[in-house]
Amino acid sequence: MQNATYRLAIMWEMSTAEMRPKRGRRRDPDAQGAILQATRDLLLEVGYPKLSIESVARRAGVGKSTIYRWWPTRGALVLEATSSNLEIGVIPDTGDTSQDLAIAVRQLVDTFSDRLASTVIFAVIAHLEDDPRMAAAFRDAWVYPWRASARAAIERGMQRGDLPPDLDVDLCLDVLVGTVFQRTLVQARPDTEGLAAALTAMIAGSR
Repeated sequence: MQNATYRLAIMWEMSTAEMRPKRGRRRDPDAQGAILQATRDLLLEVGYPKLSIESVARRAGVGKSTIYRWWPTRGALVLEATSSNLEIGVIPDTGDTSQDLAIAVRQLVDTFSDRLASTVIFAVIAHLEDDPRMAAAFRDAWVYPWRASARAAIERGMQRGDLPPDLDVDLCLDVLVGTVFQRTLVQARPDTEGLAAALTAMIAGSR
């Protein structure tokens, strides 16, 4: 969680000056914890569209100014509150291409199946136009690091001869993510057993 939160903090720091949190005293750990927990609770209770800074402040027992001083937008607050849920991870080099890709699929399934993570992912998609910085921070903190590690896993498989040497890596990544997204979030199907093996066989068989 610490790595994800650090990456997220860096991305928001790179935002334009008007989007940055106002400078003030350091965060109080107790108030910060209460705010982040209130945000998570309200996301599960009412969803992102009905979550407001006012409702978080009431639940956490703090003033709105405290929240705005530490987080520039509702999106920034939500991403930090759910950073551990959104953390997909990176794919280790197990020395076995099938195992590497199975881990990749399991990471996606676990993340997309998490209630808080799925709530935030749909929020990012729904608010691409009115909160583009939320989408950018989400991609930079979690999506791109995972895709980079998945790309490395596929390229290792190509080098080993386990996968076709002319494989379209970007397309393979889209197939992995898109299939798991459809299965877990759109169709809400719990039957993901065997999905990793099926996708690995599909990719390996595209010779």
